[in-house]
Amino acid sequence: MLKQLYTLVVLFLLSFSLFAQDASREMVDPSELGGPILATYPINWQYTPEAVLFDNGPYFNSPGGGPGGADGSILQTTLGLNVLGFGASQAAGTRVADDFVIPAGQTWTIQDFICYAYQTGSSTTSTITAVNVRIWNGQPGVGTVIFGDDVTNRLSSTTWSNSYRYSDTNPGTTRPIMKQTVSLGVTLGEGHYWIDWQLAGSLSSGPWAPPITITGQATTGDAVQFNAGAWAPIIDNGTAQTPQGLPFILNGTMSSLQVKSLKIVQNNDQVKILNPTAYTTGTYKISFMVYIPSGKAGYFNTLQTFAGANSDWGMEVYFDANGTGRCFGGSTTPQTFSWTAGQWNMVEHVVNLTNDQSQFYFNGQLVKQWQWTLGASGTGGPNTLHAVDLFGATANDQMYVDNFKFEDITLEAVIFFDDFEAYTVGQQLACQAPTVWTTWSNAPCGPEDGMVSSDYSYVPVELTSFVANVTASGQVELNWTTATELNNLGFQVERKAVNGDYIAIGYVQGNGTTTERKEYSFTDRTVEPGKYVYRLKQMDFDGKYEYSSEIEVDVHPPLQFTLEQNYPNPFNPSTKIKFGLAENTSVKIAVYNLLGELVATLVNDQLSAGFYEVEFNATSLPSGMYIYSIETPIFKEVKKMMLMK
Repeated sequence: MLKQLYTLVVLFLLSFSLFAQDASREMVDPSELGGPILATYPINWQYTPEAVLFDNGPYFNSPGGGPGGADGSILQTTLGLNVLGFGASQAAGTRVADDFVIPAGQTWTIQDFICYAYQTGSSTTSTITAVNVRIWNGQPGVGTVIFGDDVTNRLSSTTWSNSYRYSDTNPGTTRPIMKQTVSLGVTLGEGHYWIDWQLAGSLSSGPWAPPITITGQATTGDAVQFNAGAWAPIIDNGTAQTPQGLPFILNGTMSSLQVKSLKIVQNNDQVKILNPTAYTTGTYKISFMVYIPSGKAGYFNTLQTFAGANSDWGMEVYFDANGTGRCFGGSTTPQTFSWTAGQWNMVEHVVNLTNDQSQFYFNGQLVKQWQWTLGASGTGGPNTLHAVDLFGATANDQMYVDNFKFEDITLEAVIFFDDFEAYTVGQQLACQAPTVWTTWSNAPCGPEDGMVSSDYSYVPVELTSFVANVTASGQVELNWTTATELNNLGFQVERKAVNGDYIAIGYVQGNGTTTERKEYSFTDRTVEPGKYVYRLKQMDFDGKYEYSSEIEVDVHPPLQFTLEQNYPNPFNPSTKIKFGLAENTSVKIAVYNLLGELVATLVNDQLSAGFYEVEFNATSLPSGMYIYSIETPIFKEVKKMMLMK
């Protein structure tokens, strides 16, 4: 009995010592334990939605339930939690970070970053004096800083958030949480990013960053902290030992433009020579996708001959800012059509030199047909096809072009194709007008890709390696390399059980024609334990294909517990979640919204060791961020996913 009492005294003193000395976290003072537990309240908080790009989660869980009717950010010691806040102090050299995802096809201009912090002992007048911020293209310490630094003070405002941080056993007003608005002004494309921050204040305590706080939920995220010269996961060191997330908000604007396209503005004249000496016979089709923002205009033409000011125009097409299109072909009177701003549209122009005919199609509908040798205005021209001119004619022109393709219909062959991966939306090409593309390879505005030889001499892709690796979570990663490529549309990935038939499980786009070494990868997320054989079906633009050698893979049961990132992510309306169990155990897979409310229980059963996959269908749920978790008696983990409708 005396020995047990002595142990309790030692633990009490040790916990007090940690509370007093650890600059990385502020734990509950033992003197605060033992008071009454507050009642919880329905959560009805919300943020103004107009400018919110991303919300990582709530910092309080008792609206109006705190001292004086303020909001309460209640540390739930009843769940085994022990940490009130995590150090993000400039004076102590600590930082904190959490992640966010920009979905595919989106570009975010982040104007403001909002974070939360407190200094113990402050009043409701903020004592926060500075915030510096960095953004990484990967987890801090692993990725690279692409914005910001650890010196510049970007704080634009700080104010009391009308909430207090306290434990469930001892409500108090010594930790008023401050809301910091930090100016960023950075534009980012799709990707998985981490944002880290550090604060300074006029008091000696902290500043401390409160974790995401959700009633009844001990694990809230996957944030990390920089302390003692290294980054490590943020873990509440109470009896629960659970990972924590950090509340923050990103405000700004979003653009859904395709992120890799050719941009045409005034005097940005791009001429593509279709044949050095011009075609005189045959039937050809020019096609591409065009995107013009609201209020902007665009223009292009097809040339019978290209000779500068002495060129012969076979067709001219205007996209006027009022949504009216005009196609000039064979007459000074144009054929009008309608186009829609702010979306991708398909343009197709067919020239039949053998029959002296031309047709212009827009979004699959025939707009105009005329005799090709009449030229654009009806004044006449040669029966030849030489070039295409993408031109910014006025100061209001702003046209994005992608998937530019030139086909020989007679031979049923793609002569060349380009998806303009070298260019980024919003970036004007540094070219003089006019720029002439005699071949894609010598385009002066940057490297091109996707070109298919104009001499129709197709050769197989030279595959130099094809290997497979089984991850700890039971997924199969395939990697292959090409030395050169010609007419390479892409690779169909195929799999079969050892005694089964091949099935297609994925597709990876090729690089057209290139003499540079290219690396490819594909992850098979749907495989179960067993033996499998994989192969690649390499396909040309003309429909020809060739199989790679086969590789055999043995997928074993998992050696550890795992919870994988859902796929796809973002998703609409359903996504799949894979997890691995290293032993027979009871397991629960659940999904929560950012209010901490349970929205779905996907698994709640006793399962054998192995790999599993469940589907989450969110048809009835609104767009937003959700949290999903795995719980077993010895393993817990959470991850975030985004529903985009």
